[in-house]
Amino acid sequence: MDVIVMHANSEKMPLKIRACHLEQMRRHADHVYYFKNEEELLASGADAEVLFAWGGTGKQPETFCRQSRRLKWFNSFSAGVNPLMECGIKDLDIIITNAAGIHGKPMGVTTMGYVISYLRKFPLMLENQKKHIRQKPDALPEEPEGKTLGIVGAGAIGSEVAKYAKTLGFRVIGVKRRAVPLEHYDRVYSNQDLDLALGQMDFVVILTPLTQETRGLFDAGRLAACKPGAYLINIARGPVVETAALIQALRSGHLGGCALDAIDEADLPADSPLWDMPNVFLTPQYSATSPLYVDRAVEQFLENLDNFRAGRPLFNVIDVASLR
Repeated sequence: MDVIVMHANSEKMPLKIRACHLEQMRRHADHVYYFKNEEELLASGADAEVLFAWGGTGKQPETFCRQSRRLKWFNSFSAGVNPLMECGIKDLDIIITNAAGIHGKPMGVTTMGYVISYLRKFPLMLENQKKHIRQKPDALPEEPEGKTLGIVGAGAIGSEVAKYAKTLGFRVIGVKRRAVPLEHYDRVYSNQDLDLALGQMDFVVILTPLTQETRGLFDAGRLAACKPGAYLINIARGPVVETAALIQALRSGHLGGCALDAIDEADLPADSPLWDMPNVFLTPQYSATSPLYVDRAVEQFLENLDNFRAGRPLFNVIDVASLR
């Protein structure tokens, strides 16, 4: 069983394939080839049953995948695979898997950071510090008890968020395709009951993938269904929330605030009102970033590689038809 690893390490990017990762893979495969990009890969003439590459952003190795006589499985070490779904790779007779599940800890910690910051008035405290003012806020800092944190897209990452939220004392509810009981959740609703669930959430954590169904899911009508004063947290994909509608909901006071780790860059020009709203927290799509990211991705991949070699079913298989 041969594996091709394709990834261009960059000093500006924390995600790096290191020699130790390649050595780990060699213990589970017959041959492991490493290339920085598709041009190098094509020039080498190498081929393999398995491709391990970044499928989350940028140009995808469509030419190689089409030309390969051996490729059976493309493992993206990103959770999001939108670029793969937007090119011809999705139409090939190969298995596509992603890295779902490895982002939970850093994204859960980041989410709780937003929540605690909002509850305990940290942004205001920082502003006062800059002004050399040391005084308690007029509105008392709050605690999680008696509040509900909701997760829209209650999957693997949501499980980590829910676990941390329960530890802090929140009531936790979730929304997913089917309403099935889940660990760390007090209740789970189906997608059909999304508006009913939103009306109960003091904190709305968005974790849905970007699909045709979820694009623009949080439009003006859906934001109006949110509980008055709710705090919205988007750590999923920017297009899930309509930015203009969000700005209006913040201006009107219907939403108490928001934290946006995910937002379309086109919706955040230098003159966007979001930059200066005191109840808005903007971060640069970094909630999943961690020095342990690639270590976890490789560990997960090797578990699936052993499944592949043994003829066992793989996990994290992308249902391509559902994303078209």
